[in-house]
Amino acid sequence: MRNKSKLIILAIIVALVALPYWQIKHNSKFFAEGILSHLGDLGEWTHHSVDIALNGQVTLNQLTFRPTGYRQTIAIDSIQVHTDMKKLLFSGSQDLISHIPKTMTLSFRNAHVISAQSGDLQNAINRTNYWPMAASYLGAFGCGEGSGPSYSNPQWQQIFSSAPNFDMEISYSLVDDYHIDFNINIESPNNWFIVWSGTLIRPSDVERITFNETIVDTLYYYHSDQGFNQKRNSVCAAANRNSYSAYRLNSAEEIQKYLRVYVGQQMPDGLNNQYQRSLEEGMALNVIFELKEPKYLFEVAAMDQTEFYGQVNIEAAMGDNEYQKIQLTDIDFLDLDVDTLRAEMEAKQQQVERLEAEANKPKELLKTIITSIGKNVNEVRIIDWSQAVGQNIKIRTRRGRPIFGRLLAIDDKQLTIVSKYMRGNATITVMRKDVVRMSVSR
Repeated sequence: MRNKSKLIILAIIVALVALPYWQIKHNSKFFAEGILSHLGDLGEWTHHSVDIALNGQVTLNQLTFRPTGYRQTIAIDSIQVHTDMKKLLFSGSQDLISHIPKTMTLSFRNAHVISAQSGDLQNAINRTNYWPMAASYLGAFGCGEGSGPSYSNPQWQQIFSSAPNFDMEISYSLVDDYHIDFNINIESPNNWFIVWSGTLIRPSDVERITFNETIVDTLYYYHSDQGFNQKRNSVCAAANRNSYSAYRLNSAEEIQKYLRVYVGQQMPDGLNNQYQRSLEEGMALNVIFELKEPKYLFEVAAMDQTEFYGQVNIEAAMGDNEYQKIQLTDIDFLDLDVDTLRAEMEAKQQQVERLEAEANKPKELLKTIITSIGKNVNEVRIIDWSQAVGQNIKIRTRRGRPIFGRLLAIDDKQLTIVSKYMRGNATITVMRKDVVRMSVSR
């Protein structure tokens, strides 16, 4: 009798473990389908299999992605989806397909363009200097042989001896009914580590979360050189009398020419020097892009780099320095020689004619963006920051930038936050005085 009781108890324990696991594993297939459905606006996705762990981590394996309008595809080893296990345990299949969680992190492992040396997608990436992944044209002024300016395909093949690959982590959190904080970490080994972050404003408080028609007013950008500048500078020095100094000066002067023609202003000496410093190996750059008028996310995503810079006010900081507003000055025509002045005046006249032709095209109806402030908070604020070491957290800086990650360490001066990748950790340090709030999602 006693043995029979033990067997019954054991059977109950097995059932209590097996049934929830079976439910999670069963629902994970619908959850994965829902994730790819939400990403479907970007293009066509395929995957080989789905793995599920008891901690709520879903892994999609061996994916391919073909962006809309292109023939070439991107291969991705895996996408790890970190979410609340309760979402997989208690949600119905239809809800898992149509509704994404309030908080989620997607980790993309080893994404790379298939046959990256040529093809329509890789050519488009090359022409845009990896925008919108990377800003600042990656130093193409004064070196790039393509239009825009941009590096030509042969130049890219010189810079990248082998096709680059990328690990990416996308995190978002619904702060309240109307605001979504997001953070995108992009690591290309031996090239760069880039972070884009900000807050998206939802046009309504409906339960289903979507992103395409959210509203953007400020974006935060961090760029840490991890080897790209050294390779780029070597190629560009060869194109400028085998001199890095000549490339650096020529790059700044080409930007000056562009600004004088298309903006009617130029960089002051201090800004000119800061730009040249940004080309150095191992540089770190923080930028705040504040849109002059709020835009829908799909509008921002459709902008090329030149159009984007015309729509924003910019503050930037090199390394740990304080942010400074990027302000141009009037042109000092006395500093320009006659040939330069004549060439720039002719180019400016061509620009005036182009703008006049565009102005005569049919106009879009003006739109008005109106937002409300939500009240239902979905996060728990942490008061004693030292208690959060080792936890996945989100902080907000005094400039408004949200940063996601695991709090690795904290001392009297700074916080060390780490983002985990398959190849290792990407670490960000944030000065403690710049942090105004720390929270974890419910």
